[in-house]
Amino acid sequence: MVKRSRGFYWKLALTNLWNNRRVTVPYLLSAAGTILMFYALCALTLGLDEETMYGGTSVASMLSLGIFVIGLFAVLFLFYTNSFMMKRRKKELGLYNILGMEKRHIAHIIFRETLVLAALSLVVGIGLGILFSGVMFLVLGALLGTSVSFQFFVPALALQWTAVLFAAIFLLTMCYNILQVRLANPIQLLHGGEVGEKEPKAHWVLAVLGAVLLGAGYYLALTVQDPLSALLLFFVAVVLVILGTYLLFLTGITALLKLLKKNKGFYYKLNHFTAVSGMLYRMKQNAAGLASICVLFTALLVTVSTTFSLYTSMDGLMRTRYPRNIRITAQGANQDAKDMIRDVVAEKSSALGLTIENVVDRECWDMTVFRMGSALNTQDIPDNSYTVDSYAVVYFFTQEEFQRFSGQELALSENQAVLFDPVGTFPEGDTLSIDDQEFQLLPSDYQFPDASTMAQIYEVYYLVVKDVSVVESILGPTGVNLAPSYSYDFDVAGGNPDGIMALIEALREQEFSGKGVSYDSLWMEDSATARQDFLNLYGGLFFLGMFLGILFLLGTALIIYYKQVSEGYEDARRFTIMQQVGMSHREVKQSIHSQILLVFFLPLVTAVVHLAFAFPMLQKILLVMGLADFWIIFLSTVGCVAVFAVCYLIIYGLTARTYYKIVETTA
Repeated sequence: MVKRSRGFYWKLALTNLWNNRRVTVPYLLSAAGTILMFYALCALTLGLDEETMYGGTSVASMLSLGIFVIGLFAVLFLFYTNSFMMKRRKKELGLYNILGMEKRHIAHIIFRETLVLAALSLVVGIGLGILFSGVMFLVLGALLGTSVSFQFFVPALALQWTAVLFAAIFLLTMCYNILQVRLANPIQLLHGGEVGEKEPKAHWVLAVLGAVLLGAGYYLALTVQDPLSALLLFFVAVVLVILGTYLLFLTGITALLKLLKKNKGFYYKLNHFTAVSGMLYRMKQNAAGLASICVLFTALLVTVSTTFSLYTSMDGLMRTRYPRNIRITAQGANQDAKDMIRDVVAEKSSALGLTIENVVDRECWDMTVFRMGSALNTQDIPDNSYTVDSYAVVYFFTQEEFQRFSGQELALSENQAVLFDPVGTFPEGDTLSIDDQEFQLLPSDYQFPDASTMAQIYEVYYLVVKDVSVVESILGPTGVNLAPSYSYDFDVAGGNPDGIMALIEALREQEFSGKGVSYDSLWMEDSATARQDFLNLYGGLFFLGMFLGILFLLGTALIIYYKQVSEGYEDARRFTIMQQVGMSHREVKQSIHSQILLVFFLPLVTAVVHLAFAFPMLQKILLVMGLADFWIIFLSTVGCVAVFAVCYLIIYGLTARTYYKIVETTA
């Protein structure tokens, strides 16, 4: 008898799921899609090779934060979809109770239904997640033409995390459903799907708070000046904008609609009356979901546009980072070492049949300083009353060295200097204070070739002083190495990567030693070898951006799809009531259609506004990565907005079919 009872429960559970497939299938798809997102992000995080990727530790931390966010999203989203499914099924469960089935028997059915849905969701979701991850690695690996800093495999830990999290979510939803059935009487269950909702209240304090938080986030994005501050403040601005977005969607739009409702001349018109009333109830049901769509879509646009900008500008970044094909740097080199470097380069290039050009060789000291007005400080300022205007890098040259590579004659005294100021901070003829020393600035029309890439992040100055003793008087108290750095930079004519590789290999095989040759350290860099590292770095970032972008797009699609389903069932009843009170079929359809368009395109418009305000801050953050080309960043951002707006329209168009089908068949 027990076996027959258990078989009966299983048969009834499976029959219920099939008969209610119009609500259970969307729930199953949403659950599987959420599982796909969570598993894929876990697998990506565990597949990251932190050692081979520049900033790998930071990327891993961000991905771990992403796992937490997606996990939280999964909990909230599946509870929302479950509540909608249960609302549609309360009448059926109430009938079971009225026909004599005890609530513990209904609990048996709910348990089996949840078990089936959980098993199907996990199998489909993890299977699609593995397939999705594999396809992404293959496609983007082929696109980049190199191995990125991520490895594709099926990590057991990712499977374990996914199974544990979603088993817990399904267990909690099952307990919640059983508790609802146990606490409700049969009549409440029978009419549970038809209970109307009260008009939402306008929480003005929260609405104002949302506007303040959003304004604060926008203000940070617009007013931040230097790239390093932008990098530090970016996450603060993100948190402020997310909180402001949720509060405005939850309370601000309702408050605005309440104001429109109080305007009698506006409200008591047929189109306005139905639109405002309908939107009030829609915002109560959909505010959190619409805010989630907005946040996900904003994250999608920011992630893809920034990584795409970096990837497409890789060649320009290479030339900025390596203005010459090859650089040889020797710390503390004497004159014999410098002569040997020049001679060896000439010998090896001649033996390979290569011509070198655009030679730049010079010896200097460099130091990161703090600029406060017209004063530079080499050490931290203990007095908090002073404000640091910016950070700067100063390259110090002696008068003798400057005359050697520039050909210009100078006659400086100990308190005179020539300052080359690309940013125009210090006027000619002015004075410059460095710590407790003051220099009178003399003019010069010499142009330094290939200003350092640091100019994109810091201010950069080139300072010529009388001799080594002046340099030591400035840098000595800081405790830095006073050995100067000698660099020998040059291009290989034609820029042939094979020629560059052949020459750099020949130079690395050379022993830079001999009688009288002395230096502390010597190292070499070349653009051909670095290109692979650049491709690995920016290709890896682009891969990460596309991977996360597609996940964000999937999350957006899931929310839109389920909202269309839930809206369809709600509007079917409204459709009938509005016709019964005298509105024509065309007027009803037009009213509901306009509300749906406004509801689902509001997040898209808001996301684009968020991105527009974030653009100045993103531009400065990209400077840290070496990207200073405004038009590349701007066009990449506009292109990403256009592409994903079309994707959003396609998602809306496809899910709208489901909506209209439900309305027409249910009404």
